[in-house]
Amino acid sequence: MHSKINLVLFLILIFVTVSCNPRKQEEEQAESRLENIRSLITANKLNEAKSKIDSIHTLYPRLVEKRKQAVALHDTIILRESSKTLNYCTKILAQLKSDYTQLLKNFVLQKNEKYEKIGKYVYKSQVGEQNTGRNYLKYEVDENGDTYLTSMYSGTKLNQFAVKVETAGMTVATDTVAKNSGVFHAFNDGERYYEQLTFKNEADGGIAEFIHTNKNLAIKVKLLGANSLNYTLQQADKVAISETYKFAQARKLLQKTENDLRIAQQRIGKINLLYKE
Repeated sequence: MHSKINLVLFLILIFVTVSCNPRKQEEEQAESRLENIRSLITANKLNEAKSKIDSIHTLYPRLVEKRKQAVALHDTIILRESSKTLNYCTKILAQLKSDYTQLLKNFVLQKNEKYEKIGKYVYKSQVGEQNTGRNYLKYEVDENGDTYLTSMYSGTKLNQFAVKVETAGMTVATDTVAKNSGVFHAFNDGERYYEQLTFKNEADGGIAEFIHTNKNLAIKVKLLGANSLNYTLQQADKVAISETYKFAQARKLLQKTENDLRIAQQRIGKINLLYKE
């Protein structure tokens, strides 16, 4: 009888030992990985550390305490990244606002309160009746930061659907195949026939950036449609498009910086509150 009891106890002891060893090995492996993550954080290799943290959750789903430590290390990384973002954004924000405000002085916000929810910023030389009836490219930025390149044309009917610009052997264009890449409007005021072809954001094919880069060179514009028309872009229009491009980029960078700053502040606040004693 005693021998049977001893045998049972012996088997139980073997089972417990076998069961505990893998668990202990897992904990040792997980701890080794956590130490590696701590070293990476100390070395400021934060992206690599984050990828290692993911492996803790994947490889050791049963080790709750180790996973809690991994979460805490992840929060440490987020806190470091957010603090770095906060310091950088705070440092450059005042200058970005100053640059944007300086550029803004040369723009007029055009908005019909009855019909439009979003207004557009137009460079001063491209505002007003002095531009009526002439052929040129107009560039605008709306209050959401979207950009619009418009081919303004009057004369005989072209039914234009694409625009090309070229200088010094270089050419860029809107889509010259799809006739719906731009929004086309045509009308007659009783005296003259007008066409407006507008491309939003990237649909301009990089024309605005190209003009900005090459504003000191002679730029030829070609309108493609049922008929074609070539003309040389006036210096005033090159300046207007260049300044509008700079304005759009400054506005986009300012908005991104303000958003990054806000997110960093929220993350820091959330983590500090989470670990508040």
